[in-house]
Amino acid sequence: MNQGMSPLKLILLEGIPGSGKSSAGDFVQGLLERQGLAVRFWREGDFDHPADFEGVACLNEAHYWDLWARYPQLADPLRRHTAVRGADYLVSYRKLQHNHPEAMPQALIDELAPHDVYDGLPMAEYCRLALELWRAFCQVAAQSDTVTILECCLLQNPLTVLLARHDADPQAARKHIASIAAIVQPLHPLVIYLSPYDARAALDRVRAERPIEWADFVIWYLTGQAYGQTHPVAGWEGVIQFYAMRQKLEVKLLTGLPLPSLVIEHAGQEWERCNAEIGRFVTAYLLT
Repeated sequence: MNQGMSPLKLILLEGIPGSGKSSAGDFVQGLLERQGLAVRFWREGDFDHPADFEGVACLNEAHYWDLWARYPQLADPLRRHTAVRGADYLVSYRKLQHNHPEAMPQALIDELAPHDVYDGLPMAEYCRLALELWRAFCQVAAQSDTVTILECCLLQNPLTVLLARHDADPQAARKHIASIAAIVQPLHPLVIYLSPYDARAALDRVRAERPIEWADFVIWYLTGQAYGQTHPVAGWEGVIQFYAMRQKLEVKLLTGLPLPSLVIEHAGQEWERCNAEIGRFVTAYLLT
């Protein structure tokens, strides 16, 4: 990193869908690159994401080797798409399916999906694996001169799993987020939170822009699991209620974290003002 620059190595972008995280990430990446810094912006959904699980199943050793025995034609691809951490065999099965669509039988997908880190495991196992992945990421990032930009990893994805899928006690969710914050502190991270004044308008806009399958999945995930079973929410209206609740909770959570954060409230089309605020915030921490 250039002499006179801060040890900033991580920027975390947060906000509900449609809040402008990706646009903010593009802006921050350009800002840092103009300062001569190496930058990597990891977007949500990247199969190789260093701090998030995208289509990853967690198996024990016996189950993993049983797959080898029953699917010999996939032995080599399975090996290349598996990371072993202690007793955990983490199979990137969605990436495997993407890279080998004709060879990947649906029966194997159906067998691995119930072990998905996000959508199949008990809450305690999800939290353990998530924190272990954060620790592994931080060990690598601390030795690199690259500034990493991540979206959705600190608040959105953990809270969506904990609240929507498991209907976790908010205190348990806060504890998990605080654990992540403690792990990443050595990277001197900044948090940028995009907060639309009108959550409904932001969500309606992103719904219109994305495939119908996205809305169908979100409706099921947020209203059809534990949260939906204990709260009077349903359909797209239930999605809006959930995200409005989550946005309020996330802004409140940020005030209790030991991480410098910027909350930008906006009406959806104020990107020039938003970028100016982000630029001042990042630059202030970038320079010593």
